[in-house]
Amino acid sequence: MSVRARHAEVWPPLYRVGRALVVGWAKALNGYEVAGRRTITPGRGCLVVCNHLADIDGMFVGAALPPSRMVIHLVTARHHEGSPLARELLLRLGLEPVRTDGTEMAALRHCRRVLAAGGIVVIYPEGVPGYSARVQPFAEGVGWLALTPGIDVVPAAIWGSHRVMRRGLPIGRGPVRVAFGAPIDLAHLTGRRPERVEQATAIARTCVQQLVTSLAVNPRVPGT
Repeated sequence: MSVRARHAEVWPPLYRVGRALVVGWAKALNGYEVAGRRTITPGRGCLVVCNHLADIDGMFVGAALPPSRMVIHLVTARHHEGSPLARELLLRLGLEPVRTDGTEMAALRHCRRVLAAGGIVVIYPEGVPGYSARVQPFAEGVGWLALTPGIDVVPAAIWGSHRVMRRGLPIGRGPVRVAFGAPIDLAHLTGRRPERVEQATAIARTCVQQLVTSLAVNPRVPGT
């Protein structure tokens, strides 16, 4: 008899406490700036596509999103390979595990349901931290999710997290900056679905790279 896969399901009290702790830590220790949050439309499904700079990106990006919304993050499965208690905690905080050796369709389908229901999903299509301003190639799962009908696809960028912690060890104080861009228009894409997935993936990477470059060059996030 098959066992039904467990997926991330945010427990609001735990999520709110975790978010408050991250925001407090970020502001007190690192300096923390956020721009473009208004591009996240209230009540509308939103796929946030972000570069992956360091392992702790999810904390800063999640805290930068509207506090009234619960967020699901697609993360590599290795983060869930600890004890059953740690795995349960991560699932309740909204961390959905995916494999890095291939597309995890069960996780993607779960996130697509979240998006269709008006939720926010954050994806880091590079898969592993790059520690630099050069955005690595994107996995095409982001393009597959981006074609979910009736949602916004919002590019995002983080800069400075690679100077705070690396491989689980603290190395500095930041500051950390997060920026959200305008929703990406994918309505003009044509062709068979695989072709549109490929196009959406490429467009998303270009938009994210532009934001990352802006954050890496400018001393403050745009609009602050």
